[in-house]
Amino acid sequence: MKRTYLLLIVLLLTGVDAAYAQADIRKVDFQNFTYKPYCAGEDAQNVTVKKGEYSKETQMDGYVDHFYFNILGVEYGDLTGDKQDEAVVLSVCNTGGTGQFTEGFIYAMKAGKPSLIARVPGGDRADGGLRFLTVENGHLVIDANDADANSGACCPEYAIRSTYRLAGDKLIELGKGVRRALYPAETLAFDRGAFGKTFSVTVGTDDRKRYTLGARAGQTLTVSVNTSDAALRLLGDTDAAEGKNSINAKLPKSGDYTFEISNYSDKPIQVTVTVSIK
Repeated sequence: MKRTYLLLIVLLLTGVDAAYAQADIRKVDFQNFTYKPYCAGEDAQNVTVKKGEYSKETQMDGYVDHFYFNILGVEYGDLTGDKQDEAVVLSVCNTGGTGQFTEGFIYAMKAGKPSLIARVPGGDRADGGLRFLTVENGHLVIDANDADANSGACCPEYAIRSTYRLAGDKLIELGKGVRRALYPAETLAFDRGAFGKTFSVTVGTDDRKRYTLGARAGQTLTVSVNTSDAALRLLGDTDAAEGKNSINAKLPKSGDYTFEISNYSDKPIQVTVTVSIK
């Protein structure tokens, strides 16, 4: 009798723990999960990720068709006001070309299982691509590349941060989004009497730093870096001769000039930059 009673207690406690685990969306492994993204075609299709990734190659007539779908991040917060967290999942997919199509998914726990309650439409890179999704004060915050910036699909220059409330399966914008430059230029100034300066900067993965300085017509601007992992570029329509880890330009008019240091590697880099104007 005593043994039966103890077994009953164990079963009850186990059932409580299981029910709690099923009710807590933070227990759901969204890195090993099945999604239905629209990026694979007009109709949503099942895609099961393992460790946040899915890829497939299909042999076609004369070429190989590539498809991948990756999870970029998962955020949590109460979007419905029921004092239970929802999960906001950001994804990106590629269907074999240059396009990188982002899409967001909002899940809530229903009957002990994660249920898709809303989607966050995205875009292709600079054309409305989602940068991040998060939950703040019960609202969904969307940071997306500005599709109206005319910066080309490859290279977003501006982003818009917008706030939404979730009403059923609809997202309703609150106020007007805030637009910002993704790569604002920092003004460089030389010490009094100096013709140049050397400084160090950390450039993150797929990031860039921009610097602006004033010069006179006929002067020569030279910029060099200490690593080939950094790409140098003089912005605008001024011609610049490219050397090994350097650029050199004779300036056609007086005014401000901006150069850019980019990092296309898969890790942050520490760059020593030397700039001179003579």
